[in-house]
Amino acid sequence: MMKLFKKGEFRLLWPFYLDALISPLFFFVPAFLVLYFNGIGLTFFQIGILMAVSNLTSLLFEVPTGAIADLYGRKFSVLTGFALEGIGFISLFFIQEYSLMILAFGFLGIASTFSSGAKEAWVIDLIRSSKKNLQKGYFTKSQSIDGTALILSGFIGAYAVKTFGLSIIWIATGISYFLAFFILLLAKEKKIPNRTKDFSVIKITKNSLNSISYSRKHKILFSFLLAAALLIFASNLEGQLAWITFLQDLGMQEYTFGYLWSTMAAMAVIAPLVASKLIKPKKERQTILLLIILGAITLLLVIFVNQMLPAIALLLTVGFFAHARRPAERVYFHRFVPNKLRASVGSVESMIISLTGIIAVPVAGLLVDHVGARYTIMSSAVVMLIAAIVYYKIKETVE
Repeated sequence: MMKLFKKGEFRLLWPFYLDALISPLFFFVPAFLVLYFNGIGLTFFQIGILMAVSNLTSLLFEVPTGAIADLYGRKFSVLTGFALEGIGFISLFFIQEYSLMILAFGFLGIASTFSSGAKEAWVIDLIRSSKKNLQKGYFTKSQSIDGTALILSGFIGAYAVKTFGLSIIWIATGISYFLAFFILLLAKEKKIPNRTKDFSVIKITKNSLNSISYSRKHKILFSFLLAAALLIFASNLEGQLAWITFLQDLGMQEYTFGYLWSTMAAMAVIAPLVASKLIKPKKERQTILLLIILGAITLLLVIFVNQMLPAIALLLTVGFFAHARRPAERVYFHRFVPNKLRASVGSVESMIISLTGIIAVPVAGLLVDHVGARYTIMSSAVVMLIAAIVYYKIKETVE
């Protein structure tokens, strides 16, 4: 325990680490979502629209709910979001009509905004209040623990789908969020002295506008957010819609996607541990830049792949670079965000991600439907290289 955690770290953050270990066990919906919807007759464009609706409602509610977390408490906001998401996913088990699916995904988008920026801000506030240097270690370990649970979730998902059918993914995901809710009920929260208890639309709006203005005027943070948007666009192009279709075209059977999910989760465990050795203080940007370039080069190699095993190897390599990049990105982001705006600026980031997804997912669906999965995956490499240029041009002269 002492070798894995620094002194006082486990006592302070154990609910977050427990959440990272337990709740992902039933979160295997990404492995089967495209298969489920395609199996009931939806086109890839229609699936993309569902995902885009979720991103649209996230965009509309992201900053206001982030400001609510700053004003009324990160813990309250996170727990509210998890409860609502649990309800939303379980409702999809009972829904058959496409119009109702759109409404459900819209609801899930709103629910996700309550926790998107607030959970990370909750942890950062706790760490900073302890006066300990735990930030880098937390992001690295929590991602690795989460990945370990996801390894098991793939096997659980394969068994559940084989036994109960694809629709079980909605019940299981709902359970995942309710587990997170009850575990994080036990977590501490740093009290913010000047937090108001009176609901004020004016204060929430002012806090939201301050966060947007800060993000726009801060040159480094603005460049970070621009690059993040490009990387999210690229990840959507080479995401579930493209890769699942590509692997199915090469002959991959449906039940094996659960095992692939577990293998990808293993990469999520290994990659942050490797990344922790690469990340040097104040050198996060260089690490991020290198990993973006390596990922883009790997994606371009898909033009030569015509067999299943090389395709899986390519997918896992791309996933490795993406997971290795995330701890450096989170540390780099938080270097430039003040405490009082941390949740709100985090929600600005999530808002940008949502806006990007609104555009990118339907585009990915259209490309898969009309030009094929292979060329859709290749196009993502071009977008990643543009993001690399943005990172290359960042000048860290002012923090």
